[in-house]
Amino acid sequence: MKNFLRNLTFRSKILSVLLLATILLSSFSLVLITSVGKMNEVSNEIIYSNIPELVWLSHWDEDLKAKEQFVNRSINNEFCCDFIENYEAITRNSLTELYEKYGEVPPSLEKIQREINRLDFLIINNVQGLLDMNDQEAAAHFVNREYIPNLHQIKDEMGAVKNGVFVSLHTHADSFTAIIRDALGMLLLVTILVIALSIYFSYRISENLTYPIENMVKKVDRIANGDYGLTIKEASQVELNLLTTSINEMSVRLKQSFHTIMNDKMYREQILNSMPIGIVTYDQEGTEFSFNTAAKNLLGTEKAVKDLLEKGAPLKGNNVFWEYFQSQEIMQNVKVPFVYGEEKRALLLSKSKLLNERGEVIGRILQFIDITETEELEQKIHQKDKLALLGELAAGAAHEIRNPLAVIDGFLSLMNYSFSDKEKDQYHLPLLKKELERINSIIEEMLLLTKPSAPHFKEVYVEDIINDIVPLMSDLVEYKDISFHVNLHREALTIDEKQMKQVFHNLIRNSVEAMEAKGTITLTSKVIGGWYFIYLKDEGPGIPESVQSSIFDPFLTLKETGTGLGLTIVQRIIENHKGKIELKASSPEEGTTFVISLPRSTVKPATKGA
Repeated sequence: MKNFLRNLTFRSKILSVLLLATILLSSFSLVLITSVGKMNEVSNEIIYSNIPELVWLSHWDEDLKAKEQFVNRSINNEFCCDFIENYEAITRNSLTELYEKYGEVPPSLEKIQREINRLDFLIINNVQGLLDMNDQEAAAHFVNREYIPNLHQIKDEMGAVKNGVFVSLHTHADSFTAIIRDALGMLLLVTILVIALSIYFSYRISENLTYPIENMVKKVDRIANGDYGLTIKEASQVELNLLTTSINEMSVRLKQSFHTIMNDKMYREQILNSMPIGIVTYDQEGTEFSFNTAAKNLLGTEKAVKDLLEKGAPLKGNNVFWEYFQSQEIMQNVKVPFVYGEEKRALLLSKSKLLNERGEVIGRILQFIDITETEELEQKIHQKDKLALLGELAAGAAHEIRNPLAVIDGFLSLMNYSFSDKEKDQYHLPLLKKELERINSIIEEMLLLTKPSAPHFKEVYVEDIINDIVPLMSDLVEYKDISFHVNLHREALTIDEKQMKQVFHNLIRNSVEAMEAKGTITLTSKVIGGWYFIYLKDEGPGIPESVQSSIFDPFLTLKETGTGLGLTIVQRIIENHKGKIELKASSPEEGTTFVISLPRSTVKPATKGA
């Protein structure tokens, strides 16, 4: 039986319950038939008895009232002509219509009918006779003494009968109420039974439906919240099996679609995050941002940027960038400076509209790319162009100057051999010779800057080069308390020894000349990967910040007797060695530090030496 009920469809179960309820309610029809029969009996009693009685009594009541009025009016008019004919006409006209509608007088009213007929007979016989004798007074006396009292007596009898008829009607009406009450009681009992059975079976049927549906709803909620691939067990209700299968298929397909979408999304995000271009998208109000990796690396997280913008002071030195960032203006390739930590960078900004699929503007897209290296390269190219032009001018000038200098030098040499010491002092020959040598050194530097010789590489220890240069600084440090501290890695580098000596000679000489009385010049090194880093630090007053960015430009000097070509030549030599020289730090408190990076040699392993 349980298996039979379990295999029934939900529709079959509902139809079975409805059929049972119909059968129970149909049983009430027997009660209704019995009640209807009783009500028909009472109804017939009212129709064929009570109603005719009331009609006749009402008619007679009206008839007697009309006759009484007619008779009284006739007495006042002294019984004018045609009294009897008019009197009979009142009775005749009313009876004709009444017999047509209701037939004969009910047996219960025959006595009253006879009394009325007798009353009419008194009028017709007695009054007519007195009128025929022209005795109107006697006729009036008869009416007042005989006719009117009998008429009132008949009315009283009719009233009593009418009250009896009303009592009978009330009794019959109460019978209707009792019959209906009994029928309604039975209907209520059957209805309660049907409702109770319907509730019971509905609960049992709905239990087989609601529990699986509640379970499905819970599982569907989990699927809707992202638990894709979750499946539902087969339901006991037949109709739900198809729904269960559909939900399971939907969950599996959602899982597949979700993985496809996520992989596609991750792929697209990876493309954006792998680009060297910073991309920022934000809504129309400019309050919600989204950064790719390049943008986060430079600007920080979305929340950090939002907090900074709300405070009104995003970053020092980057006001121009943040003004463009917050602006709604569309722009293309605007170059903006940007300070990142201690580094100064150059960014190229572009801003465009962010459109949805309907072409409506929903925000902005800000793109920026770091063009610092490009700017530096442009500056280097510009500087090389200037150096090339300068070199051409210097080369021509140097050759033109050397010829008269050679004549002057010859005559000065001749005068130096011919003059006495007194004459030499008188004409300042030593000073002239010294200045002439200085002019020659400037010309040599200009020629070196114009056409530097190709380096002749060999394996050399930087420490040996420094040890050769330091003794040459004795003239410069003769009246100063300057010491040298050298701590370099003992590693051979493939370099041009002569040119590197010139590099360190120029750098050390600049440091010695920068320090007024005392201090220490420190040379240290680091080996990182394939590079050998040399740090040269002095304790001088430092280089003014206004010229730090252009110290390698030619003819820029802070010394009264300097040519401004020393650091330019140093940079040219280091670059010819595929290396780089930078100003690491410079301040009055910490002095000046240069760092030279050179590619390492792989001949000998690195060891530490003093």
